[in-house]
Amino acid sequence: MKITVRFYGVAYDNTGVREWTPELNAGGRVIDLLKRIVEEYPKLSGLVFDENGAPIEYLSVAVNNVDILGLKGFNTELDDSDTVLVMPPIGGG
Repeated sequence: MKITVRFYGVAYDNTGVREWTPELNAGGRVIDLLKRIVEEYPKLSGLVFDENGAPIEYLSVAVNNVDILGLKGFNTELDDSDTVLVMPPIGGG
């Protein structure tokens, strides 16, 4: 299935693309897509996953404009033609 991924903030800065359309196996979940994103764009690794391989805290992901926190989190299943927005947190202090 094809998923449209839109990158914002530092995700865009590190990929150089606003939109990417990868293939994902049927039944794929958000976590599977994040792994696929890091395979394609290794610079995003530390912005998406922590040193233990878990998605970092405060990573903003939305599926069809719905925050995954209101769905099944990183286990949210994706469907063909879904649009996923990815925006890693911005550090500061």
